[in-house]
Amino acid sequence: MDSPIPIISVGLIIFLAHLFGAVFEKTRIPDVLPLVILGLLLGPVSGFVHKESFGDVGHVFTTVALVIILFDCGLDIDLQLLAKSLLKSVKLGVINFSLTVITTVVLAHRLVGLTIPEGCILGSIVAACSPPVVVPMLAKLKVTEETRTTLILETTICEVLGIVSTLAFLNFAQNNSVNPTVVIGQIIASFVLAAIMGAVAGVAWAKVLKFVRGVENNIFCTPAFVCILFGTAELFGYSGPVAALVFGLVLGNVSEVKSLSKFTRLPGEALAVSHMEKTFFRALVFLLKSLFFVYVGISMRFSSASLLAASLLLTIWTMLVRLLVTRFTISKDLSTYDASIVSTMVPKGLAAAVLASMVMDSGLPAAGLIRELAFGVILFSIVLVAISTFLIEKGWLSGFYTYIFSKTPIKDETG
Repeated sequence: MDSPIPIISVGLIIFLAHLFGAVFEKTRIPDVLPLVILGLLLGPVSGFVHKESFGDVGHVFTTVALVIILFDCGLDIDLQLLAKSLLKSVKLGVINFSLTVITTVVLAHRLVGLTIPEGCILGSIVAACSPPVVVPMLAKLKVTEETRTTLILETTICEVLGIVSTLAFLNFAQNNSVNPTVVIGQIIASFVLAAIMGAVAGVAWAKVLKFVRGVENNIFCTPAFVCILFGTAELFGYSGPVAALVFGLVLGNVSEVKSLSKFTRLPGEALAVSHMEKTFFRALVFLLKSLFFVYVGISMRFSSASLLAASLLLTIWTMLVRLLVTRFTISKDLSTYDASIVSTMVPKGLAAAVLASMVMDSGLPAAGLIRELAFGVILFSIVLVAISTFLIEKGWLSGFYTYIFSKTPIKDETG
């Protein structure tokens, strides 16, 4: 066999992921952090593994991880909680995204001399939070289900905003023209039409599940279908992440959405996913999550200490913006603990990395600078969010957050 080391490495990563999960239960150190550090050691630090070795497979893998993670978290979202959290998610996401972009333009100009269009591109990238990072971290934290739902929806919204805005500002930087009406229309269409597609596909799949379960080795059929749904939505220019999330939401709430089944014109009863299927999806998410974070670490590229320092300052600034937005928008509706988690949950990941790579391929004069700053923000945001959640879990920052969210009602801090 020509590749025993990579096979051994995959096995060790999975074992270590289990170990890091157990360490979190004891110490409250998020397992995301050691996985990213492991990737850094394997990639940029030692040069043992190179991102280029993965070719297109790396991008496909990270996208599949995003699809399955969003689908699985959709299964756990309650429709009533969704209704209560939707407006809060939109308000938090839009305000945080807008302020992050605006302030990043100013900061990036002062730090590294980026122009306004280039600063808008960087701002759109670093304002896009990462669901594949946020969702696994939330699974380990003691926030309420409503807060968890709010953050899942908000990160999905910010990711779509980041993709559409980056492409729009990139077009402006290249052609010196942009149509705000078209951009807003793309954002609305991306959300609404993707959600409709995911809802219809969810009801249709629920009605054919009885037949699917008669197929041998059918446990992989649902993940395969959600990947097809994601890709189809992206082909039409809609949001694949939104389609995958809504698909999982419908399958997880079949009894509440049976009235939609008449629109599918399919015979039979709509069925929910079984306990065994949910258990399999959880295991699949664990596997993909573990490999995803190591891959993120391997993908890091740094060539300048000064740019690394600038990335750290940008990351700290995005977290300060988030703290202020949380304080003045939704903190009054949350416990101090939940508000503190919401105020720190701004890690970057897959979307930011892909967008930074797209900018690099565009030939923009400052493309290399933008990509390196973006990768630095990805690294530092994951590290700082992991450290912050650890300190919050330990209660070492309770005095600080009690002061910041002084108007927050004191509720059950365990969620």
